[in-house]
Amino acid sequence: MHEFLMTVVVSLALTGCDSKSEVAGGTKPPSGGEAATVEIKQEPAKPAAPKHPWGSFKKGSTVKIKKVSVTAGITTESTTAYTLLDVTADEAIVQEESAALGIPSKTTSKIPLKAPEGGKAAEGPKPTTGTEEIEVAGKKLKCTWSEITIDSTVSKTWICEDVPGHLVKSTSKTTGFISSSTTLEVLEFSSK
Repeated sequence: MHEFLMTVVVSLALTGCDSKSEVAGGTKPPSGGEAATVEIKQEPAKPAAPKHPWGSFKKGSTVKIKKVSVTAGITTESTTAYTLLDVTADEAIVQEESAALGIPSKTTSKIPLKAPEGGKAAEGPKPTTGTEEIEVAGKKLKCTWSEITIDSTVSKTWICEDVPGHLVKSTSKTTGFISSSTTLEVLEFSSK
């Protein structure tokens, strides 16, 4: 858009100059008060790259996620809080605090902001995708979801670029000899 406006401004400026000058596109401006015709070529817009799950937020952004797992009738619950400690040009530094089975833990991870080069797309089943508005942490959020089935496991994930880390909700259910299910869901978040 910026290039388009600059082309129009330059074209208009050149139209008002000496009649021997040329306007964009290589044509001479009309004489005698005629309107100038400017041909503008625009390249098709490239799709926007997805935002990095942490790189698009500022220091101090947080998200708290609850995990519920059920395996062979036994339920376990845990919560994990993620805090963005710092963002540089190359990486996001995220602190993870959790309490599983009453045992607290705290770790810090450095997450690269750029994907490694030369990666090849994984072969295998392709997920189905869509958009859906769901309620998360008391707010209605427009999310993108993807669902995939691998063997006897069906997994569905919802993401939203307004939430630090982007993960909003995830469900996974395995059927068979020992059935299990896991649900992750954002309890609260604060984006800075």
